[in-house]
Amino acid sequence: MKDYLKHYRIRITALSPIYVGDGKLIGKKEYIRRSRRAPVEIPDQKKMFMYLLSSRARAFEEYMLDQRKTAPDLYQWLQAQGISEAVISSWIRYSMDTGDAFINPQNGRNATPKGIQSFQKDTYEKPYIPGSSIKGMLRTAILSWELGKRRKSDAEIEKRVRSAAEEGRGKRDTFLRNQAEDLESEIFHRLKRNEKNPKDAVNSVMAGLIVGDSDEISEKQLLLCQKIDYSCDRREERPLPILREALKPGTEIFFDLSIDETIFPYRIEDIFAALDFFQELCYERFYKRFGRGRKESGLVWLGGGVGFLSKTVVYALFSPEDALYVTDQVFKKTVKTYEEHKHGKDLRLGISPHVCKCTRYQGELCDMGMGRIELLRGV
Repeated sequence: MKDYLKHYRIRITALSPIYVGDGKLIGKKEYIRRSRRAPVEIPDQKKMFMYLLSSRARAFEEYMLDQRKTAPDLYQWLQAQGISEAVISSWIRYSMDTGDAFINPQNGRNATPKGIQSFQKDTYEKPYIPGSSIKGMLRTAILSWELGKRRKSDAEIEKRVRSAAEEGRGKRDTFLRNQAEDLESEIFHRLKRNEKNPKDAVNSVMAGLIVGDSDEISEKQLLLCQKIDYSCDRREERPLPILREALKPGTEIFFDLSIDETIFPYRIEDIFAALDFFQELCYERFYKRFGRGRKESGLVWLGGGVGFLSKTVVYALFSPEDALYVTDQVFKKTVKTYEEHKHGKDLRLGISPHVCKCTRYQGELCDMGMGRIELLRGV
């Protein structure tokens, strides 16, 4: 084995539901829920469709085309078609505990069926977390760590980004893109493989950080969770019509990480220091204001539905006051629903965004995407 390659085995334990989506939606006519307290069952689409097309093709086509809000859910329709429980059970690929996903936290009533955003799965339909998702989390932490150190000695970094935010030129989807690319180039693009274009990704030292996909995760570790916005000012929950497949708290996620020391200038200890820096930043600047999160080292924020702070470096780049102002500018110039979602009150509240992304698990409100990361061994 090459001496300059360092290999590590790492574990992330989910402390709250973690969602890593694959971009697919399981429609409310594509899953089975036999009763209000029963788990949601995900059928093998091929098996189910082959059976229905061979015996009830016309009726199934009419059902799928029925757009009425009063249309029955899939299980109700299957019962009306006289299909036996044994046949239905023969289609089931996996099932999930619904937990609080179908409960409206505002009134405790059963909510209407919704589509489900599915979790990332491999070619064998087993849940896993792509290495790219984990590496993205590490990249954000390292970038924030470096910017936090440089901000103390280089005031020009802040001035450039703040000035660009105030000018607000360009399209919504390209707002501050050049400034973000400049910052990443200054921090990561040190290899000089393409000196004509410093922003070319081939120059990035991140090429020396190799993060593998996680080990396969059992479908038994999946549950359904509902997206909930928790407000800073009123401390109230606003459930949204979005359901997600997510990993249960307690799920262990194992993956391998390798460092090419000839390319990547950070040690494994530096990576963990960056993660702790970013976790402290998230807690002190954001979660603390909601009475949420944890003031602990070794915590990470992983996956989708976690919120603005987990994917950005604004709070590392600026003082608390300036970060609030720039974040508000970002929302004002990129979010079409700025007024509708009441972002205008962020400056008055002293926090932006003014909602925390949560869900409910076993009756308790919890943050999305929180895990504990541990180094198991190095080779």
